[in-house]
Amino acid sequence: MLIGRELHLLIHLNIMETIEPLYEHQRRIITEDKEWCGLFLGTGGAKTRTALEMARGSTLVICPKQQKLDKTWEKNAKKFGIKLKLTVISKEDLRRDWEELLPFDTIIIDECHNNFGVSPEMRQRRGQQIPKTSQIFEATLLYLRRFPPERLYLCSATPVSKPMNMWAIATILGEKWDFMAFRNKYYLTIRVGQRQIWVPKKDAATRERLAGLVKKFGYTGSLNDFFDVPEQTHREVKIELTEPQKKALKELATTEADPLVRRARSRTIENGVLYGKKIEELSDKEDRMVNKTTIYPSKKIDYILERAQEFPKLLVFANYTAQILEIERALKEEGYTVITLIGATKDRKEAVEGAERASACVVVAQSSISSGYELPSFPCVIYASKSWRFVDYEQSLGRVLRSNALKKNLYIHLVVDGCDSDCHEAIMGGQDFQEKLTLN
Repeated sequence: MLIGRELHLLIHLNIMETIEPLYEHQRRIITEDKEWCGLFLGTGGAKTRTALEMARGSTLVICPKQQKLDKTWEKNAKKFGIKLKLTVISKEDLRRDWEELLPFDTIIIDECHNNFGVSPEMRQRRGQQIPKTSQIFEATLLYLRRFPPERLYLCSATPVSKPMNMWAIATILGEKWDFMAFRNKYYLTIRVGQRQIWVPKKDAATRERLAGLVKKFGYTGSLNDFFDVPEQTHREVKIELTEPQKKALKELATTEADPLVRRARSRTIENGVLYGKKIEELSDKEDRMVNKTTIYPSKKIDYILERAQEFPKLLVFANYTAQILEIERALKEEGYTVITLIGATKDRKEAVEGAERASACVVVAQSSISSGYELPSFPCVIYASKSWRFVDYEQSLGRVLRSNALKKNLYIHLVVDGCDSDCHEAIMGGQDFQEKLTLN
């Protein structure tokens, strides 16, 4: 005979199935009904509905700012017939207002990797050595300790891009791990000039041990673990430099002494842009320094134009705003409908929904704007340039591959030999480009 909590769960599951059938992995997670855990399912793995179905009572959702503005969580609750007293704030709201927040029965932290800002370095506070952490991590931890909820769900497809993220997860979920012992277990030190820095260990045993910890604290798995996912094809395409790019790189090699600055500027040139400064004369007695962006012809844009002829719906990621605007300009000159997703884009939700409705459209998105939206009708993704963060790339894969829209997709990586290639190799190897530069 079913009583209490078990009966409630059975009734709840039956109601949910009448609205829209649950996936098997969702039903299993909801049935187990853990009160504090991570939902670390792959991008497109239906984390949002799972978390909402498990929530009880007054529910606080902490999410990226754009999802708050788009009312993503409220619309999903309505779509699936989930009746909750729902409050949605951004992670920036949490950082600023955590001391003013009231208690909630359930707290859901979406894209929670943004709240795990802990580095292996130490800092001084009131004469004591403490871990160096972000303001958002501190606000998250302090609020949860002040008002521990009955239920807490951490949602992210990429929870542990660095070992220290795992220490952050454990700490948020109530563990009291020794920081120094954890750091010594998962990091090693190297010298860069006069500085000693901590870098993650990369050996197989360490990776396996870390993966085991992630599974201990939450549900994990990619779409391939839950569904029969059609083949996803990745193609690397080598792109040659134009003569103006070659000339600019040669000049840079003789004018820029700092190797890190030279590498960063080389990569922008390889992608057809160079950010700089110039002196602007205001009067006979007054000058000012203003931004100057130099644009170089790029064969990456030529390649994108060719693929736009082949794919009516095309998603392009690029790291540099000037590069995005050049891609947009070239496509529009050829008569294509183009939507850009950059920091300055207003009403991103409406732009994405318009792209989905269109029969033909090219979306050009900043590499860092790679989560919080879906473009399942787009069969081809081109990476014109990548950001230095692996998590941005990992999130981008799920824009066109969703659990409710499984299909074959083509991912094309445009690579120029040089710094651009180094970044590509670092990201494809699961490593941040900045980390690789430090190690080199």
